[in-house]
Amino acid sequence: MTIIGISLNNAIIFFIGSILQSALCFGQLLEVDYTKDKREENSFRIQFIRTGIVGISSLNHLDITLEAAKLSFYYKNGSYLSFTLYGTNTLWLGNRKNLLNTFAFLMNPIGGDINGSLFFSYPLSKKELQNTKIALSLGKKWIQGQPLPNFESNSFFDNYGRLGWVFQGTLSDDALTNSSLYFWTFPSILFHHGTVESRRKFFDNKLDPFSYGYAIELGLEYNTQLKVTLIGQQILNSDPSGDFGRLVARLIVGYRF
Repeated sequence: MTIIGISLNNAIIFFIGSILQSALCFGQLLEVDYTKDKREENSFRIQFIRTGIVGISSLNHLDITLEAAKLSFYYKNGSYLSFTLYGTNTLWLGNRKNLLNTFAFLMNPIGGDINGSLFFSYPLSKKELQNTKIALSLGKKWIQGQPLPNFESNSFFDNYGRLGWVFQGTLSDDALTNSSLYFWTFPSILFHHGTVESRRKFFDNKLDPFSYGYAIELGLEYNTQLKVTLIGQQILNSDPSGDFGRLVARLIVGYRF
């Protein structure tokens, strides 16, 4: 099997290498911090085939995502660092415009056929039932989209980042019934970065190579397994009346295996 003239193995190697070398990257679903007491020591965890995710967006896309691998570092000062590998498959494309379908891939926080992401958070305050922190997510994803006529390439890389403030609260935590319910919000600034060539081929030069905007994320997590997330995002340096200046909403439901 080949992809744009190179083997799949070479594409994967190039993708992973690009993640390690890139200064701009992509973000992930927010990781809830369950600890109430201060950690005594640093710890590391690696997990495979961790979460199955279904998402639907206001751009008329329905997709499924697999969180294939996750490496997590927990520091005793409360900081958290992780690397996550995702893969997403679109089940339904509801747009007749190829530009909008490709834009939907771009605006999916966990989208892309292959998606690697880094996430870092640093605690600002921590109480028994709530905590706040600053969070940064960086990553890179490989998108297969529909190019404009006269262009043969059907894929490109997109870099993405979010920087914001996280508030997490415990709504319910009952040890007797082994049930819990957590809430979080994550307002942030965001940016996308891609090559001039990819913006020309896939977005008709209507999306800047460096695009910036904002995102607002709200979420609930039940019993540390079921996670429901609502995200609203908007690119600000694009024509607000055009296809790429609109507010994009996405509902994500994830189940941890």
